[in-house]
Amino acid sequence: MTFALFVLVVFLVLFFFWLFPLFFRGIPWQPTDMRRVRRMLEMSKLRPGEIVYDLGCGDGRILICAALEFGARAYGVELNPWLFGIAWLRVLFLGLRPRVRVIFGDIFKVNLSNADVVTLFLFEHVNEALKEKLLRELKEGARIVSYVWTFKGWVPKEVDQDLRLFLYVRGESEPRGS
Repeated sequence: MTFALFVLVVFLVLFFFWLFPLFFRGIPWQPTDMRRVRRMLEMSKLRPGEIVYDLGCGDGRILICAALEFGARAYGVELNPWLFGIAWLRVLFLGLRPRVRVIFGDIFKVNLSNADVVTLFLFEHVNEALKEKLLRELKEGARIVSYVWTFKGWVPKEVDQDLRLFLYVRGESEPRGS
């Protein structure tokens, strides 16, 4: 009986935190370690008061770091209801609600026009699907930092090979005519 309960709990955890998001655009949650989180924000040269969006914010760790360590205002977009709840609760309990907002929704439907920085850890096919939106909505000079996956045809302004991070700058990284 105890073993069966253990198996059930493991299945539920895997389902809700790994498999469940696959039903929402095929992006399972894999948390970014804090070393990479800080490096992503450092690469973007995030300054106090700037606005950062984390697309697929998971448990909110990038949002929290951006607010606490960099003095930024942060918006996270999460479609997985469980992860949204975790991120929202973390922000609430840390007293960051005036500077951090977690949005339950689709990354393709959130307006990014006020973003100074966009962070993401999404599959390459999702990055490709986001390209037009980023070109249309981001202002010149906005920075995009991607973990692992690149944007085909765009030239990163900076690459951290060890941590697999890629910095793109709107107006500089994409080819002319894009």
